[in-house]
Amino acid sequence: MILRNSLFSGKGFLPIDLVILLIVTVGVIAFSNWVFRIVDNREREINERKEQLEALHSAALTLTTELDLGEVLQKVVELSRGLVKAKYGALGVLEEGTEYIAQFFTSGISKEQRELLGEIPRGHGLLGLLIREGKSIRISSIHDHKDSAGFPPNHPEMHTLLGVPIKSAGKIIGNLYMCDKITVNSSGQEGNEDFTKRNQEVLEMFATQAAIAIENAQLYRKAQRLSVLEERERFAMDMHDGIIQSIFGTGLILENAQLSIKSNPEGAESQIGEAMQALNDVNRDIRNYILGLRPNRFQGRDLIAGLEELMRDLRANSFLTVNLHQSGDDYSSLAPEQTVQILHIAQEGLNNIRKHARAVKVNIRLEHKDGNFLLVIEDDGIGFDPKLTVPDETRGIKNMHERAKSLNGKLQIKSKKGGKTRISLLMPFN
Repeated sequence: MILRNSLFSGKGFLPIDLVILLIVTVGVIAFSNWVFRIVDNREREINERKEQLEALHSAALTLTTELDLGEVLQKVVELSRGLVKAKYGALGVLEEGTEYIAQFFTSGISKEQRELLGEIPRGHGLLGLLIREGKSIRISSIHDHKDSAGFPPNHPEMHTLLGVPIKSAGKIIGNLYMCDKITVNSSGQEGNEDFTKRNQEVLEMFATQAAIAIENAQLYRKAQRLSVLEERERFAMDMHDGIIQSIFGTGLILENAQLSIKSNPEGAESQIGEAMQALNDVNRDIRNYILGLRPNRFQGRDLIAGLEELMRDLRANSFLTVNLHQSGDDYSSLAPEQTVQILHIAQEGLNNIRKHARAVKVNIRLEHKDGNFLLVIEDDGIGFDPKLTVPDETRGIKNMHERAKSLNGKLQIKSKKGGKTRISLLMPFN
């Protein structure tokens, strides 16, 4: 009020009034500058956070497009380095159940530099500190830290460190190591400064996303391996039940031709032609395997036609009497894959009878009633002890059980030394 009266009393300014006015003006300017600085800093912080969140979102999306584990791990370290503007970055993946690094991915150094460093680190020094403590660390001077183990020969000079663990289900599966935050001054020169709390928070958020991506890639790799194993098992099964059995049958045809070539040349010639056709079928099946296709044996057959073909083969290459008994004749609603599996089971059973049973008669029985399908193959041979089967026969029996399982059915083989053998397949069939 006194200042206002002095300024507007009409009596003119006194020196003291001028001093007060200058003080007030300077105060207003200083206050304004302080407010503007706060606003500018807030605006810069908001923009920086926005950029970081956008970069974090972009990095997370980038990870979702990759399923190869090696590529995911390399992308994780490269994206992490970009998020916090680090000159160097590394990702150490731990050996399961241990505190040792099993894989080490780097970013910021050339392939040639990486090769000069030799073996990957195992987890000593500051790398081990992060593994043991399991929480993020920020270090201003690597050289001066008490846990620093120094650098190996040919290692680039590094000063500051930001380390963040990657956790899955509460367990550490790896760690991110970022070194030397890059800064650019007003004259465009590069420098480095300490990593900030905000850098740590952003990297921790990304580590959570990275853990999910790594888990997905690991699951995908396991699924691929399982698929390969299943395909190998299928290949071995089809080789045993299809190609090997076909070659065995062809060998029997040629043996018969050899025995009758003098007494019955025309019959032997016919058998040789049959064997040549069988070998052509085997060649076709092998080509199908090479091209990733299924073998053609039984493809396109209905159940009765397929069984009759197997019976003809058995009669032609043995002295067995083979009979087929049907209860009902409607098997047309069986899916093609179901028919192929059933015929492979029947083929394995009949081939084992031919090779080992010393039987005279074989009865094949089909039943279809009450929503179930039943196949029974019974011989009057010498039987066998299932515990004493040789590996090849064990493989064949295992294949029969696997095929029955794929049909949601159950296979039973009943036999004993000196007695007949009965094979039965029971499966749902509407």
